[in-house]
Amino acid sequence: MAAVNEVDNSKKEKLWGRDFFLNLLVAHFLLAGFFSLFIVVPAFIEFQGGEAWEAGIIIATFGLAGVIVRPMAGRWILKSGPKKVVLLGVGLFIGSTILYIPLPSEWWIVPVRMVQGVGLATAPVATTTIVGNLAPEERRGEGMSYMGNSISIAQLYAPVVGVFLMDAIGFSVAFIVAAASGVIALLIATLISDSKTRIPESALPRGDEKIQEGNAPLISKPAIFPTIVFLTYAFAMAPVSVFLYTLASDNGLPENFNIGLYFTVMSGMTMLTTLVSGRISDRLGRGAVIVPGLLLVGLAMLILSGVSSVTLFLGAAFLHGVGYGLIYPGINSLVVDRVPPRERGSALATLQQSWDVGASGGNFILGPVVGVYGVASAFLIVGIGAITGAAGYVIGSRKNL
Repeated sequence: MAAVNEVDNSKKEKLWGRDFFLNLLVAHFLLAGFFSLFIVVPAFIEFQGGEAWEAGIIIATFGLAGVIVRPMAGRWILKSGPKKVVLLGVGLFIGSTILYIPLPSEWWIVPVRMVQGVGLATAPVATTTIVGNLAPEERRGEGMSYMGNSISIAQLYAPVVGVFLMDAIGFSVAFIVAAASGVIALLIATLISDSKTRIPESALPRGDEKIQEGNAPLISKPAIFPTIVFLTYAFAMAPVSVFLYTLASDNGLPENFNIGLYFTVMSGMTMLTTLVSGRISDRLGRGAVIVPGLLLVGLAMLILSGVSSVTLFLGAAFLHGVGYGLIYPGINSLVVDRVPPRERGSALATLQQSWDVGASGGNFILGPVVGVYGVASAFLIVGIGAITGAAGYVIGSRKNL
């Protein structure tokens, strides 16, 4: 028995280490800064004179830069190492966040959002790649769960803090605090080992193989199917990140109700769910968490489309959080499972393009729809989309896509 326990303990020690922990902190503080702006930026656009449909389009430009840059992030990670890509992305986030403060009108936000999009298109790919590089294969889902939790903790409090600062002090302070969170992430990132977080030398192509393989691919073919599935979740985040403020106002929720509590409840449930979902995906397969997760998110969006009370509003947040807590470790682990080590950065970059196309770019579609049919229609559309994604995963898995 003692020998068995020693083996089990040695396996557990493989996952946690100094660089793994520091990487989680970097992801946490970077995303805390970003999440604190979820409600602040749409409100800032309205403050500058923009309308709801304009907010959708302006915020969607965030993803334009990501669509262009994110595919190259995988190559940069392979060549320069994930640490340098993290430093680049976090630095761009800090600079662009400060640039919000002097903007004179809503459309000046577009170039700032695009620079910020480059930062958020590169750093998260690198931090997730570090998890993939450091986590042992048999605990990959668990490792991704811890990454998900570090992000969920940020989402637990950051949107509420952002709204509070915006209402109590003003937009400038909200932007400064978001940038300060990025500075903390940057300082911690400098402490991460460059050599230990790179892909192992044994996994890199050599000689003739290097000539044949060339650089890491811009688009990872094995990651395309998981990316399409995850796109249906990312699309659901488009109206959540832009139109929650307007939805609450249109549907008669109390004026003194802090909309940021949606993200607090959502993130709290995501944290609790990821405590077990990664291990479930390791033992029962990735589909065991991805499919029910998408179904729960779809139901949450349908509830929001007809929300009429704070109870329903927070109930949707509850379902959304559980759903995402199931999806996150499953879909990230699925992508890493399907590719060789040297392609991890590119594969995860391909997967995270779902955020650019769905969560950001989706508002190019939903913005005009909201202008014609109202905010509720956006949540109805993405709810149906998430349910379709669950069905698509089942069908695609059977066909070995």
